[in-house]
Amino acid sequence: MVMKRSELIRLAELIYAERETSRADLTLKTRLASGYITSLVRRLQKLKWVIEGARLPSDAGRRKVLLHMNPDLAHVIGIEIGRIHSRIVVTDFLGKVLSFKKLRAEAFRGAECILKRVHLEIDKCLSRDQSIRGIGVAISAMIDHDSGTVLKWSKISGWRDVQLKRVIAEKYRLTTVVEDSARAAAVAERRFGQGIGQDSFVYVQAGLGIGAAIFVDGRLCYGQKGIAGELGHMTINEAGPLCSCGNRGCLEVYASGASIIEKVREALEKGVASSLRELHAHNHRRLSLEEIALAAESHDRLCEIVVSEAGTHLGVALASIVNLLNPARIVLGGTLFRVTKDLLCEPLRRALWSRALPASVSQLEILVSELGEEAAAVGVAILTSKQLLDEFCASIQRDGHLLHDATKVGHTIASK
Repeated sequence: MVMKRSELIRLAELIYAERETSRADLTLKTRLASGYITSLVRRLQKLKWVIEGARLPSDAGRRKVLLHMNPDLAHVIGIEIGRIHSRIVVTDFLGKVLSFKKLRAEAFRGAECILKRVHLEIDKCLSRDQSIRGIGVAISAMIDHDSGTVLKWSKISGWRDVQLKRVIAEKYRLTTVVEDSARAAAVAERRFGQGIGQDSFVYVQAGLGIGAAIFVDGRLCYGQKGIAGELGHMTINEAGPLCSCGNRGCLEVYASGASIIEKVREALEKGVASSLRELHAHNHRRLSLEEIALAAESHDRLCEIVVSEAGTHLGVALASIVNLLNPARIVLGGTLFRVTKDLLCEPLRRALWSRALPASVSQLEILVSELGEEAAAVGVAILTSKQLLDEFCASIQRDGHLLHDATKVGHTIASK
């Protein structure tokens, strides 16, 4: 039987995308003969790309054998660089977290300082795990997607035109991916969270800043320059306060975690009554989102009002997104939604439903992410695994023969 490399590659990519699937399902989706599918799967098993998993009952009486990519095909480092904390995971090829570490980022110290810490942690991971073949980095900054260059990081100095991808790729000679944190978290959401089975949905990430990711027909929307999703810089009041981007009245000025902290701090300095006043009598700048959320849950009137107003502003902005894109689902994630829960979501829902077109929201689902704080690091690790798979496939296509061990392909790619 003549085996086409292009069909082998197509099957490998389909198995990876499906997470788990059977030979019968692959036959239906590819419209290739069942015997040919069996031969292709056997070759992928010899390559150590695909392994068998669970066995499930089928309508024909025979048990279905589920196939999935070999999780040990390669391990990957995923890093999220945040304003306050960085989060580092090592995952298997399917995105399962093997290790997780959180450390202070202090991004305000500049790119050079942060990259020294990142390099140190990468070195530690590589010394412990010889199966690592790729490194992914997520950062909540404006990124040139093609080059992996950080163009600008709002309110953070020392991060203009930082060639992040080049710096890491040249140092480690491993496959490297750089992605926006919101898009990375959305990828994790689609694989493990509220986005499972959803080809088209909007993911909103709110922490100290606000970002979004848009999936359309199973693909991330990047826009012309790769900077789609800057929800935080949507204008909601053209005469509003100045934003760090230079525009006025941006959503981040009204509804980000940073703006919530600043509004509570300013109110405390003006003498507004609050349970937080005594706690932070000497230094209001030590306020955190967690403290504000706890105070609001305890019916601190100041914190309740500030958080509720932020939720309303988010709902107004999302109403425009719903009218424009008509998504079936919006997933809310990030630190702000994690700590404020219903305090933020209820006014958000009310504002969205009152302002969006009835036809657009009639079947709209709004769900809060249940993934942990490592979501963006996991998401960028998944994107790195996908890039590795593309490189494995390209190597087979280029070399003109079928290699017997995909780990050898990884070594070859990593050494280039």
